[in-house]
Order: sequence, then structure tokens, then C-alpha cells
Amino acid sequence: MNDKAEKVYGEAFFELCEEQNESGLKDILGELEGLSKVFEDAPEFVKLMGTPTISADEKLSLVKDIIKEGKVSELVGNLLCVLAEKSRINCFAGIVKVYKELYNEKFKLAEITVTTSAPLSDNIKEQISQKMSQIIGKTVTINEKIDEGIIGGIIVDYGSRRYDGSVKARLAALKDELGSVIA
Repeated sequence: MNDKAEKVYGEAFFELCEEQNESGLKDILGELEGLSKVFEDAPEFVKLMGTPTISADEKLSLVKDIIKEGKVSELVGNLLCVLAEKSRINCFAGIVKVYKELYNEKFKLAEITVTTSAPLSDNIKEQISQKMSQIIGKTVTINEKIDEGIIGGIIVDYGSRRYDGSVKARLAALKDELGSVIA
């Protein structure tokens, strides 16, 4: 919702975690992603937390119940309390995204999305991972996506870059080429 606030909170929270619990950065990321899924599955809670008719104390009480029930770490719990007090729970997913980006940057990790028309074998995944690691200079994890519409081949998305080796793209290029020759 508010990109600037998400960036500020995300960066500040990551720096705080680095200072206080650098060895636990991965665990905190796991916690954040878990809570993000919970909030995603309960949009009415996020909406409720943004309602101005509910007092900050009531919001804080609701968040403390989540912290107690979910066995949330002190750092993540404190983040939730601050967000509740400032009526910024709606920024949580964006904060998690910023935290994850900083985590990946710190540990030279990259996530790529590989789209194919059929599931990849482990051997092929490993080959793609190694090749992409060489290209981008980071350890790569693959998010696999199946799209039968690409007919065959592979599409690799990394950040804003796309490597499209799909049959569908090749056919479209051929159609354009033939269209320009015929016209």
C-alpha cells in the first residue's frame, strides 16, 4: 500500500535484526514469511487492523494474542506491535518483501522463476541453477512454474530480466518475420 513506509520499516527492521541476532536472520525470515501467509489468508484481520474506529490499545491487544498463540520471536513481535500502534499492519507484506531482498543481497542469493510446459527433472533443475549462478554470480533457488501454453522450451525470469526460449516465443518471432517478408 505504501511503498515508502514498507521500505523504511523493512530496512530498519533488517538492520535491527542484523545488529541483535545476525545468526538468526534466516529464522526471522521464515517467521515473517509464515506470518505473511497467515495475514494473506485472513484479509479481514488486516482490514480490521486498519479501521480507525478501533483504538491503538485494542489493536495492540489483538497483535499480542497473535504473538502469544503463534510463539513469535521477540524481534518479530516487537515489529508487529509497532505496526499495530502505527496502524501499519497493511504494510506487513511489503516489509517482508524488503527484508527478503536485503537478506538475499547479504547472502548473495537469487530466486529465479523457471516456466516450462512440463515439470523439470532434478538433473535439469540443477543444470539451470548452475548456469544461472554463473550468469548472475549468486547462489540460485528455482521457483518452478508450469504453463502448457508455452508449448515447449523454457522461460527464466530473474528480477526484471526475462530469458525466453519457449516454442511459443519462437513461433511468434517467426510469424512476425514471415509477416514482414510477405507484406
